[in-house]
Amino acid sequence: MSGQNRILVTCVTVLSCASALTIPVRSDISNSNSIPTAQALIPGAKGPAQYQLTQEVLTDLRSKQLNNATIFDFGPSGKVYSSGMCKPAPGDADWPTTETWNELNLLTGGALVSTVPLGAVCFQGEHYDAERCTDILNRWSDPHLHAEDPTSVMNPLYQGATCMPQNAAAGGSCQLGGYSAYSVKINTVAQVQLAVNFARNTGVRLVVHNTGHDYLGKSTGANALSIWTRNLNSIDFIESYSSDASSWTGSAFKLGAGVQIWELLAAANERNVGVLTGECPTVGVAGGYIAGGGMGPLSSKYGLAVDHVLSIDVVTPDGKFQTVDQKNNADLFWALRGGGGGTFGVVTSVTVRTLPKTKIAGLTLSITIGPNGDVSEELFWEAITAWWRRFPAFVEQGSYAYSIILPTGDGGLSWALTPWMVPDMSLDQFKDMTADLRAEWQRIGFNVDLKFFETENFYDAWTTHFPDDTVGVSNLRTASRLIPSENWVNPSLLEDTVSFIQRGVRNGSSLIGYNIRAAPVADAPASATIPLWRDATMFAIVGTMWDAKLPNPEVDNINERITNEWTASLRSLTPGGGTYGNEADVMDPDFQKAFYGYDNYQRLTTIKQTVDPWGLFYAPTGVGSENWEVTDQTGYVLKQTGNLCRK
Repeated sequence: MSGQNRILVTCVTVLSCASALTIPVRSDISNSNSIPTAQALIPGAKGPAQYQLTQEVLTDLRSKQLNNATIFDFGPSGKVYSSGMCKPAPGDADWPTTETWNELNLLTGGALVSTVPLGAVCFQGEHYDAERCTDILNRWSDPHLHAEDPTSVMNPLYQGATCMPQNAAAGGSCQLGGYSAYSVKINTVAQVQLAVNFARNTGVRLVVHNTGHDYLGKSTGANALSIWTRNLNSIDFIESYSSDASSWTGSAFKLGAGVQIWELLAAANERNVGVLTGECPTVGVAGGYIAGGGMGPLSSKYGLAVDHVLSIDVVTPDGKFQTVDQKNNADLFWALRGGGGGTFGVVTSVTVRTLPKTKIAGLTLSITIGPNGDVSEELFWEAITAWWRRFPAFVEQGSYAYSIILPTGDGGLSWALTPWMVPDMSLDQFKDMTADLRAEWQRIGFNVDLKFFETENFYDAWTTHFPDDTVGVSNLRTASRLIPSENWVNPSLLEDTVSFIQRGVRNGSSLIGYNIRAAPVADAPASATIPLWRDATMFAIVGTMWDAKLPNPEVDNINERITNEWTASLRSLTPGGGTYGNEADVMDPDFQKAFYGYDNYQRLTTIKQTVDPWGLFYAPTGVGSENWEVTDQTGYVLKQTGNLCRK
């Protein structure tokens, strides 16, 4: 190709690329011998940290007379650049030129990906592919499909649902909407550093995207450069951990940022150890999960995931790479564990200690009642209330229950416990613990098939009872609240809590109710996680689905009800309370208190201002997000489809 070469940037997904993307490159810089990947091999470093960006590498770039070498410089200490009130968008004078994007691509070793929405293959145009479209439609609800795509998200509501493949047949359109404009497929620390420096020095919005398992829209954003960490998926087992920053000498895992729960649990099972994770298989352990605190089925016995973190590798907003722990940058170590994802830097790996392998005992049940069924609605609620009343005693013994109550749409109700289980308990002990409840159920005539189970380890219980989520819908939203032990100490408050739940379900809300409390871990360092976890007795998630064909005003009314009626009622029942920020209401009017606690939020704000004076990292409901707004909002729920601007 005379006068101009082209490089091919491939779209790395589970499937083949929707289309080949070509980016024009200046002929005088396209030779990989003259402009090699910008990285230095660090002696003694392992995994992604083997290759880092150093000042020597940057100096060498200048010697090669790279036109835009300075945009990859590290952030100077104490100096703040301002790129104006709004982040640049394509077409703006300060949007990087094609040449500038080319240089980022070259210096990252061809890792830059221009976004082609996953659903684009179903729409007529350059990306249309009938065979791939059929496959994607068949797998759209599969979280693994989205986890292996550089920009797809599992909850497209916050992206704007602008390229839903189901809409193609009816003449719908496919737009980028809230998808990032570009992504860097990360395999090394150097690539993260280059992307961070590029975004900070050009003013481009920056997003951190792992698996796309995200309930608040933190992992996507219009006109953004996305750092895609899913491919940092190494799992290294450490037989005997040793560090002067921790007294822990047992075994540990060092996890790349992209390791998913199913991968870590399988690795732990192979090593005959346990580890604390959540239940959803495709959650990225080292990403937003730990950043938000990290609750899971073992939490009532072993605490939160943050309690077991030994160290964190992170690229901070100045582009520097560091390892933080209790002795090295302890403030940042505190903030990265519970202070929220996409806010303080890009985590490339975490080291977590293991747990003993533990036996599990529990049960499952499922019942649906209708207007003409054998179980009345009164008996249905009486049985559930009998269970709820005993929550404090159950959680003291390490109970974890995942309960779903749904209105069925025909005047009926369904209740499923899938599962209720306790670690370190035999089946006989579990039956003893539940004997009084089961006797009351029998006495009131609530006859339901209880399926008891017992496993020798958590992994077997998890593989049996925690299937993949169903994802990919844009007509679903939830909110949540941690309900403290006080609501069980005060009988009238417990009655009010039960009454609220019953009214909410009758009015169309579903309820996902966990019997859970984060047990204290004696030698765990303090974290930024909201302290209310240690006094919780129930974690309640409310929400609903709506008809996707409803007009926008009706959808807005539903979403306003979720925040201003259902969640407001939960707030009134839990004064001074809060929630789990990873599974919460993006529209919470007081997220600072609800997600973090005011004292924590003040300290987090100070740390944020120290490490990120540029305001480089933004995430909805993240620390400092109150200083920003996303423009062009057309509905009640905040979507990431507009430009990001300072208030």
